[in-house]
Amino acid sequence: MKLSLDTNLIISHFKGDTFSDDTDRFFGWVRNSGHEMYIVDIVYSELYTGVYLSQDPALEERLIQQFLAVNEIEVKHVSSKISKRAGELYAKHLQKNKRPLKRILPDFLIGAHSEHQSDILVTWNPSDYDLNIDVMTPVEVMDQVE
Repeated sequence: MKLSLDTNLIISHFKGDTFSDDTDRFFGWVRNSGHEMYIVDIVYSELYTGVYLSQDPALEERLIQQFLAVNEIEVKHVSSKISKRAGELYAKHLQKNKRPLKRILPDFLIGAHSEHQSDILVTWNPSDYDLNIDVMTPVEVMDQVE
């Protein structure tokens, strides 16, 4: 099974937030299950925003790179086809929601990439995505996927 990861999963691990125990359990489960994990390059960029905003960017970079390596998370790149799909998803969202924006274009790049590269998008915010693939929390993935 191919799993795309939203940025909030990796951030949860590093921040130790209310989801971090389940997040860490999920990463252990994936390592033992043989499923593949991917992030799109925009997620990589979002992680590096945190690196460069930290007090010790060199240390943060080492931690991010070590985490990606230990968990065998591959960084995938956005193609023009994925970019077009992200634009379509974003336009539909803007047409449907006339109020101030809560979601930004990177979310749609993550979603479009997931549709093209994965079986499931794993996120702590599944209601943010309306995709042609399953969108689940880590707990749902562990409960429903073998």
